[in-house]
Amino acid sequence: MPPHSERAIRFLAALAVLAAISWCDMRDGNQLNLLGFYALPIAWLAWTTNFTWALLATLLNSVLRVHLDATLHHYAHAWIPWERAGMRVVITGFIAFSFHQFKRDLELRSRKVRQLEGILPVCPACNRISDSQGHWTDLDVYLRQNSEARPEARLCPDCAGLRTR
Repeated sequence: MPPHSERAIRFLAALAVLAAISWCDMRDGNQLNLLGFYALPIAWLAWTTNFTWALLATLLNSVLRVHLDATLHHYAHAWIPWERAGMRVVITGFIAFSFHQFKRDLELRSRKVRQLEGILPVCPACNRISDSQGHWTDLDVYLRQNSEARPEARLCPDCAGLRTR
């Protein structure tokens, strides 16, 4: 995860893009739905920092947007800008959560692949494996704990041939 200053810079950059999108959205008099464009900086922020920063940007943008919307447009009811803001928060919040979760899952899988691609110290006498802390465990236990592979006891063709003789 990037340091706080990098996260703050990314947060401010996302807010600047959101402000530009909001400005375009306000200028057209709510005739176009630019929700997809709001999702882009939120998804980027969730991917490059974390879910909390993306949600904070979503909330801040939506609250500011309500106040701008109420001053520039006249609605039949005062709750309409809040409803629109709420929908924007729900949708972009879901997008932020999805991107954040996807990145976490991808990092977890990459870490598992790197772990299994590395050199495994195996004892030739008992076929036990040493983990990163130096603890020796059985091969099947190690595979169950560190991968989705499930060892199954089978005789190889050579050993099966030896048994039948």
